[in-house]
Amino acid sequence: MAWDELAKAFVSLLLITDPLGNLPLFMAVTQHCSEHQRRKVFSLATVVAFAILLVFALTGAGVFRLFGVTLADLQVAGGLLLLLIAVRIVLAGHGTVEERGEVSIVPLACPLLAGPGAMTAVLVLNASYGLWVTLSALVLTFLVTWGILMAGGGIFRRLGKTGSGIIAQVMALLLATIAVQFIRTGLATLWTTVQKKP
Repeated sequence: MAWDELAKAFVSLLLITDPLGNLPLFMAVTQHCSEHQRRKVFSLATVVAFAILLVFALTGAGVFRLFGVTLADLQVAGGLLLLLIAVRIVLAGHGTVEERGEVSIVPLACPLLAGPGAMTAVLVLNASYGLWVTLSALVLTFLVTWGILMAGGGIFRRLGKTGSGIIAQVMALLLATIAVQFIRTGLATLWTTVQKKP
């Protein structure tokens, strides 16, 4: 295993999954959870996201071909899910983990951590550096991601309830813009594909 290739793959995946950038969004979605509940949600989201990308690393583009799904399809679907959740945060607040236990899967694991960008990166890294480098980079990435998410609660506790609430609303708006970007990119790709057909 070439260490420089591993370093490049690890940095690429870490930048794409962006645990530091996603941390405010994670905190916004779990705003009304206890610290124990939040840690459970974050841990499950990390494991699920890792499993999703592991499947892509092991099976490659065959997953897309098997179900007839394209990256553009994932972008549109993921964007719509994120947009619905962002609207819920802004207008109606959040539920607790018992009410919305699925937040570990959607949107935290997918598409925030294991989104279309990360899926594409895994396929490209596998083709460029090989399976073992890609798998090693995945393990390192999600160990770091889990560590960052576990430490996130301490940062937000210092902000207090009011500060955390304000950030939650701002991050919900940011989540909506990310969702629109996903949808726009996916639709643009689909439109280009349709135009190319005879």
